[in-house]
Amino acid sequence: MSYEYELYDAVLDGDINEVKALIDKGADIHEVTESEHWTYLHHVFMSPSTKLEERTPLESIQYLIDQGLDVNAIDSYGYTPLIYAVRQQNIEGMRLLLENGADELIEHQASDDATPLNMVFDNKPYQYEVMKLLLDFGADPDAKTEKGKSVRELVSLLDDMDPKMIELVRHY
Repeated sequence: MSYEYELYDAVLDGDINEVKALIDKGADIHEVTESEHWTYLHHVFMSPSTKLEERTPLESIQYLIDQGLDVNAIDSYGYTPLIYAVRQQNIEGMRLLLENGADELIEHQASDDATPLNMVFDNKPYQYEVMKLLLDFGADPDAKTEKGKSVRELVSLLDDMDPKMIELVRHY
């Protein structure tokens, strides 16, 4: 019997006791989807919502990391859990990933040219705290994507850019 959906729901709900019970019944926390190559660590950051109350609890994210899930796992689109966390504007989830080794791929570029740092511009309003955290962990604002643009250049080109964001990038 597959416990894939039950395990997914328990992880998203932050019900660690249920997650452990399902693992005891045979659920595989290390399962990777066949076509997309998603781990449960990818899944927890896939909600398109940026509302705090709709995000996966940090306890679930930490539990997955503690179970040895790869914080740098790359899916079939070239995305890491960190890129999904940035897209979700999940600062505390990003911090957990970065503190547990995701900084190794902080410059990783997905197949669609996305990097963790340029993913900040995927959702409005642009998040100062998200960008600052990535820069603090070593993201390079001058790194160019395959399309030839750096975050430093993007910040100067966008008309609706918060002056605080421009100043932040200038600082690095």
